[in-house]
Amino acid sequence: MAMSVQASVQAGAMGVGTWPMRFGIRVRLFLAFVAVAVLSVVACVLGWLSYDRLGGTLDEFAESHLPALGLAAKLAEEGGAIIATAPVLAGSRTEAEMDAIRETLGRRLAALRSLTDAIEGGVPGLRPVVDALSRNLSELDGTVRHRLALGRRNQEAIERLRWLHADFLDEIEPLVADARFNIQSALASVESGKPSADAVRVLREENRRSEAVLQIGANGNLAVGLIARAATLATPEMLDDNAGFLDETADRLQRDLAALADWPDGVSLGQVVGQLLALARGTDGGVPALRREELETAARGQELLARNRDIVARLNGLIARQVQAVESDSRAAAGRSAQAIAFGRSALLASALVSLLVAVLVAWLYVNRNLISRLTRLGDAARAIAAGDLKAEIPLGGNDELSDMAAALLVFRDTAIAVEEANAQAMIDNAQAGLAITDADGVIEFVNPLAAALIAPPPGGHAEQGGAPRLADRLDEEGAARVAAFFAQVSAGPEEGVAPALSILTTGRRPDGGVVPVQVGVRPFWHRQQQRFIVTLTDMTERVEAQHILERTVQERTADLRATNDRLERAIAEHRRTERDLREAQAELVQAGKLAALGQLAAGVGHELNQPLAAIRSYAHNGRKLIELGRTEEAGGNLGKIADLTTRMANITNHLKRFARRPDSRLGAVELAPVIQGALSLFGDRLRGEAVEITVELPDAGAPLRVRAEEVRLEQVLVNLLSNALDAVAGAPVRRILIRAEAGEADSVRIEVRDSGSGIAAGLAGQIFDPFFTTKPMGTGLGLGLSISYNIVRDFGGVLSVAESGPGGTAFALTLIRA
Repeated sequence: MAMSVQASVQAGAMGVGTWPMRFGIRVRLFLAFVAVAVLSVVACVLGWLSYDRLGGTLDEFAESHLPALGLAAKLAEEGGAIIATAPVLAGSRTEAEMDAIRETLGRRLAALRSLTDAIEGGVPGLRPVVDALSRNLSELDGTVRHRLALGRRNQEAIERLRWLHADFLDEIEPLVADARFNIQSALASVESGKPSADAVRVLREENRRSEAVLQIGANGNLAVGLIARAATLATPEMLDDNAGFLDETADRLQRDLAALADWPDGVSLGQVVGQLLALARGTDGGVPALRREELETAARGQELLARNRDIVARLNGLIARQVQAVESDSRAAAGRSAQAIAFGRSALLASALVSLLVAVLVAWLYVNRNLISRLTRLGDAARAIAAGDLKAEIPLGGNDELSDMAAALLVFRDTAIAVEEANAQAMIDNAQAGLAITDADGVIEFVNPLAAALIAPPPGGHAEQGGAPRLADRLDEEGAARVAAFFAQVSAGPEEGVAPALSILTTGRRPDGGVVPVQVGVRPFWHRQQQRFIVTLTDMTERVEAQHILERTVQERTADLRATNDRLERAIAEHRRTERDLREAQAELVQAGKLAALGQLAAGVGHELNQPLAAIRSYAHNGRKLIELGRTEEAGGNLGKIADLTTRMANITNHLKRFARRPDSRLGAVELAPVIQGALSLFGDRLRGEAVEITVELPDAGAPLRVRAEEVRLEQVLVNLLSNALDAVAGAPVRRILIRAEAGEADSVRIEVRDSGSGIAAGLAGQIFDPFFTTKPMGTGLGLGLSISYNIVRDFGGVLSVAESGPGGTAFALTLIRA
């Protein structure tokens, strides 16, 4: 049937080919589109003429007006940015902040100059305004830098004022105490009934000095408060008022100091007061003068800001005039453009109407009535064939290209039927996996050789259930049940939105009757509008064996790992016990070292306690006599002094108890100065008895040095180093010990203890930190001090080393982490 149709089509084509020319679809559509194209060309010519006029106007606008408007807008933007940033520059608090803002202003000025160069011809007088703005910003920058410098000097002066105030209080309090004591002694002599001219003179002199010292103390504190207040006053008027009070206070201070001119003990006080007066009245470094200059500089900055706003206002005025001129020209160009657009719109509308009429006639009379209906029927037939309906009807007839397409589609349909059947069988036979095809009931229709080797029929030629070869009959009971349930579920209708599929591991049968593990996968597909199922079969023998081998290997490796883990846990427990024993031994050694140091310090501490005890004995005896004489007030004074001395003794014993207790294992921030003073206090009597010069150098300015340590253990390290230094200078001609602390690099603090002894022998320098190593005579040391100190510093995360050793002395360096 297909061959006869094809032959008839070919014969018809040969007959048509004998005609001189066939007036087909191509020629008809060509003539229609030629007519439409001619009309389109006419419309394009009309549009080109109108748009040529419009283009000339737009070119003029784009080449002259738009750049001018853009430059003017950028000028206004840069000017606004400068006027907004200038107050931020004036209010800068640090030089880094000021430099960042000044860099931003520099970029803005550079952009402003570039825009000025581009627009200079269109806006006369723009360059002088930009130059004036640049000079104004430079002056403002200098003013701000001067203000910041004055602020730093003012802060330095206030810091100096704090130290001077502390020195002033340190000088005043001892003088007041001495004057009161001398007055009480003179009064006691006068009241004892044995007055003398010298006692009366001393009483008057001390009374005069006491009054002068008290006046100086009051006026000095007032002067310090007025100077500190002057550093924060907000207006020159308030500074003037404050200066009047300060001058009066300074005059009273000078008058009171004149009363103490012949008193040697008042020399240091006079020097401190003189420095305070320099801070109050100095024209260069004085606090009021610095504050006045700072306020004047700030006022100058505000004047420059006002001038900056005026300059930017002038710049905006020039830009506004330029924008107005450009707007006037733009309106004229817009009018010309509107005329060109109106002409082009009318011409294009007429051309479009004519083209639309021709297109409608072609589309309705020929395309729709002749071509579209035939193409629709031919398309329906093609879609049916593509969907698998190879028996669909193909519309034939006519003598044009569509009739040729219909004949070709007929040949394609017949060929597709033959190829489909041949390909399906070849795919199943030649696949590298087991493949089978079943119908909707699970009956096997096709099976390839690999599948036949995995699901062979039962041995002995027994007939299968129902007489038809079913997939379920070729599997074991469990697999057969799951496959049968799957086909029943699909027949009942699959769940909405879920594609039916089955994948199971079951047991098949070889042709020789042996069982074989098989992976079975079942999926539906459509063949000629009928549902079929494709079955994939995979031999799982090697995979199952590999899985069994893997499981045995995992069990063996798990047992080995469990045994290794037990051994590691026992080793870790043993290591922890050893570490705990070592820490306890180290703590005992540290405590023994501290107690040994306390034993060496016992004699000096006894002398420190004997002095206040002797004084207490004397004051108690005098107090008893005064009570017998009825002078209870004087006896009360003696009792107060006894209380002060007992407080001093309690401080000494408390320091010893704190030093002797077990230290805390936690680390924290420890201030160095109190720890150094605490260690020195334990050697006070020995330093005086052996005439050793002690020097402590700590940073004067800034925050106090703090290190990451524990206070008691750090004091023990310093006590050990000081004890060794005192032993080293015992027989030296010059007995000097230096303690220096300074901030090092990378957040570290270096503490150096240097003595003027004879140094450490070159052969012994590498052994001094070993436990029980000592160069002292028998009975004077255990050799644990430096070893314990080395371990303590290591626990702090620091380093203890010999920085220098020679005939001129030895220096130990202690480096700790800064807190």
